[in-house]
Amino acid sequence: KILDAFRQIHEGNPPPSNTIVSQLIWREFFYVMSVNNPFYGEISRNPVCINVPWNSDHKVLEKFMTGKTGYPFIDAGIVQLRLEGWTHHVVRNALSMFLTRGDLWESWVPGLMFFMEYQIDADWAVCAGNWMWVSSSAFENTLNSSFSLDPRVYGRRFDPHGIYIRRYIPALKNMPVEYIYAPWTAPIEVQEKAGCIIGQDYPEPIVNHDEAVRKNTEMMEDLQRDIMKVLRQEPSHVHPSNNKEINSFFRIS
Repeated sequence: KILDAFRQIHEGNPPPSNTIVSQLIWREFFYVMSVNNPFYGEISRNPVCINVPWNSDHKVLEKFMTGKTGYPFIDAGIVQLRLEGWTHHVVRNALSMFLTRGDLWESWVPGLMFFMEYQIDADWAVCAGNWMWVSSSAFENTLNSSFSLDPRVYGRRFDPHGIYIRRYIPALKNMPVEYIYAPWTAPIEVQEKAGCIIGQDYPEPIVNHDEAVRKNTEMMEDLQRDIMKVLRQEPSHVHPSNNKEINSFFRIS
């Protein structure tokens, strides 16, 4: 409820933007939550984390961590992170959700270790906290699955011409803008003209996003029902006040 208190204090004279303030609040919150919790970066021994039964597919993890998922926005983020040690907050959110509850249904722990290895600004408490939050393992409405970032659409909101993708995925530099975020949808003659045949010069999608989201949402909802049956109430934990607050953090409103 810290953000609620912030808005109440500034009622009648709000600052132009509370984006920086909200991120600083999240940082301090994650610091506090990690204190006296040596298992904060784990799952089973971590008292603030829901033990979601994630997959453990090493081949899937390898494709994700080498930027070969077939989703250009995701792969560009991985390539930038490995080359430069940094990505924008928007990209970090996309990578985190894609690996976990969004598409691949893999544990957030390998993602945390990957970020900690390559990010020059890596912060253990903040990084682990964000991975738990984005994967709905903690700090979120219980196993929330009300929305999922679409890698075919999300990046286009910030970079409609695909400049980011063309920079980090050279194979797609000549792909027409209407196909840059989903190049497998381009007709074969368009792929040939662009010099990029999907499945040869650039990977096919590792999963069907729509099918993955449907399946993962069902698993989240089943797990949520099981937990609610056992506890008979929502677990007592800190989470965003409402969907508007969630959307503001993901830059989708």
